[in-house]
Amino acid sequence: HGYGVALLNDCKYGFSTLGNVMSMSLLRAPKAPDANCDMGHHSFRYAIYPHKGAFGEASVVREAYQFNVPLVQLPVDATSSADFSIMPFFTLSGDSSVVLDTVKAAEDNSSQVVVRMYEAYGGHARVKLSTKLRVTRAQLTNILEEHVEDAKLVVLGSKRSVDLAFKPFEVKTVKFQVKA
Repeated sequence: HGYGVALLNDCKYGFSTLGNVMSMSLLRAPKAPDANCDMGHHSFRYAIYPHKGAFGEASVVREAYQFNVPLVQLPVDATSSADFSIMPFFTLSGDSSVVLDTVKAAEDNSSQVVVRMYEAYGGHARVKLSTKLRVTRAQLTNILEEHVEDAKLVVLGSKRSVDLAFKPFEVKTVKFQVKA
């Protein structure tokens, strides 16, 4: 067909498609087990995203993500000692079906940074996760950030990277030890 339409939203999960009709359930009103479920004021956003090409070619997941997580602009003090030359802190290269979702401090150690990614299209994927941070160790963890196995950290000049392979819809968490 060479084209498609995606229905994007910022908080709803009830969708159906039958033939050429797409629908989105905005509210549910069950009386059990919670008699007050979905009562009160609700606000939500939705958008229709027509696109050329198939779902994967049209970056539908990226558009939906950007719709849900709009860019936030923060003022920066020009006299700050922060080193912005290492921005962005992490980059992904390789298969575009992998989404870099989360970068945060580790729950158990302030000198560690956690990066969480997922494969969004239901296929196998390979990516390289790179950083200019002074990383000394990389490890794969489970969703609770518990060690599963060490990851091979490749150091090339000031750049450090980890090669990752994803199964369909797999979530991966990498914990980096950052040199102070």
